[in-house]
Amino acid sequence: MPASNAAALIGLALTAAGFAFGLYQYRMNSEQANLTRQRERALAASDQTKEFFEDGDVRFVMRLLDYGNAQFWKEDTLKGQTFDVRDLPTALAVHWKLEPTEEIEKKTFTDRNLAVRSAFDNFLLWLERIEHLIRYDVIGTIGFGELFSYWLVLLGEIPQPGDRINHLSNEGRAALWEYIRAYEFNSVVRLFARYGRAGPVGRDGFLPRKTISKENV
Repeated sequence: MPASNAAALIGLALTAAGFAFGLYQYRMNSEQANLTRQRERALAASDQTKEFFEDGDVRFVMRLLDYGNAQFWKEDTLKGQTFDVRDLPTALAVHWKLEPTEEIEKKTFTDRNLAVRSAFDNFLLWLERIEHLIRYDVIGTIGFGELFSYWLVLLGEIPQPGDRINHLSNEGRAALWEYIRAYEFNSVVRLFARYGRAGPVGRDGFLPRKTISKENV
């Protein structure tokens, strides 16, 4: 074989080897970058869910909806007082849908009801934040669905036949979902809709449960 041909073959082999090494290095760097992104997502998801479940308003709302009553925790004039879930339809009343009378305004906007509305606003804003994090792939849909499954069933606008968690009354759920839709917490609607627990945005989907094992309202 002429020296020129041998040199050409050697050069071609070296080029191919360099190209292969470059691809390998790119793949390794890409996999490392993916692992880094996954770790960052996992940490972000852990931090957000931890903050969510530790928020005082979230804990107040969850206790109220799950146990049927909760103590006010941050309002100085209300601390130690208990709010009953049976009063939720009045507290979350969409006042501009009712006949605008002075009596209704006074009944809806007592200090107790304003505190409840503020807590629910914060709770729902947290859920909207989580929906955005899921949409942008910071929190996984499956992971959050498993973590929040109890509440998706208990609070869902649309119950399903196999539900065993059903102790929040139809009146309580209806009041919550009327509030969500009237004040356009649309990302909350989308969050529950991801799991088949709400109708689409802009169209009420509330369905009463056929059986209630424990009436709170």
